[in-house]
Amino acid sequence: MSQPKHFLPIEGLRGWLAWAVVFSHIAYFSNFRHGILWPILRDAGPTAVHVFIILSGFVIAHLVLERPEPYGAYLTRRFMRIFPVFAITCFVGYFANDLQATMLSQDFGDRGFAAVLSNIAASNHDYFWPHVMTHLTMLHSAISNAVLPFSEYAFNMPAWSISLEWQFYLIAPFAVLLAQRAPWAVIVSIIVLVGHMLYRREWFGNFSQPGLLFASAEYFAIGIASRFLYPMVAGAINKPELVLPLFIVVYTFVGQGAVLLWFVIFLGLVAYPSPNNYFHKAYKWALESNVVVYFGSRSYSIYLSHILVIAGVQWFWLQIFSALPNLVALTVMTLLATTVTAELLYRYVERPGIQLGTILVRRFQSAPVLTTVRILC
Repeated sequence: MSQPKHFLPIEGLRGWLAWAVVFSHIAYFSNFRHGILWPILRDAGPTAVHVFIILSGFVIAHLVLERPEPYGAYLTRRFMRIFPVFAITCFVGYFANDLQATMLSQDFGDRGFAAVLSNIAASNHDYFWPHVMTHLTMLHSAISNAVLPFSEYAFNMPAWSISLEWQFYLIAPFAVLLAQRAPWAVIVSIIVLVGHMLYRREWFGNFSQPGLLFASAEYFAIGIASRFLYPMVAGAINKPELVLPLFIVVYTFVGQGAVLLWFVIFLGLVAYPSPNNYFHKAYKWALESNVVVYFGSRSYSIYLSHILVIAGVQWFWLQIFSALPNLVALTVMTLLATTVTAELLYRYVERPGIQLGTILVRRFQSAPVLTTVRILC
């Protein structure tokens, strides 16, 4: 069967995931640490990031399989897709981090969290040029804290996962190619497994987040494997009563939030699209509505800008009320300001960056070259 060029539910899912990270950080910055809601908000961020990683494995594998192109063209598109917004938010984040460190050092309940922000701000200044160089290459989260303190969190805290994405982009075409050849797939799997074990034993150094490719390779692998499995099972599930038993089986043997969520999303992608299927109705409403897809298309800008917005909101509130905003005030103002900021970034930075990438690729492909390395699929 022919494969769709675009998975709309995945676009909608990105919106939910981006806001999950935002709510998680709002809880941290508002000093909300109470009741049953706190562990939910605390865990929502990491779970969402892990699902983002699985999505990258799936989407990039689909891209490589469906649109083979020279490696240079592929990498140019990927770079221009993520670097412009990344660069601007890191530039602003350098100043925002100072602002947050100053505000939270005055009267903030979680002294540990305030100390981390203060240490990140200090590292931004003490190791400014090393941080600049590692961010220009987008490899900062692959650098151990022992080599460059707070390399993952420098300038813009959430950007550590963008570095992880970039590391994956660099090797993804080759990983997808090798995954189609049984002997090489086994070899690559062994390398990844050994690399992950060495990471866990801190052979690569100490990391605050799983920002080294070996640390999160299993999530990318799940996404790639799902894309290979997709054409084999697409349309195979036509009975909604099968969804719950399948979910229980996966939960029993896996029990990991990100994998479980991706399993449900993948079930929706391969389920037979019957309009009378209650699972399909709920799936379509949750992931394909206009509002959800809108935020999904802006999810990258939401993800990278929201910490900076939180800093601005806190400063603004502090000037008026001489106190940091509580959970409700910070939530309302952050949601509104992040939506506006993300829209501006999407229109005037993200989308033009993508368009520029397309122009550069066309010029690259039309220019005479002696040799061309092509992504073979």
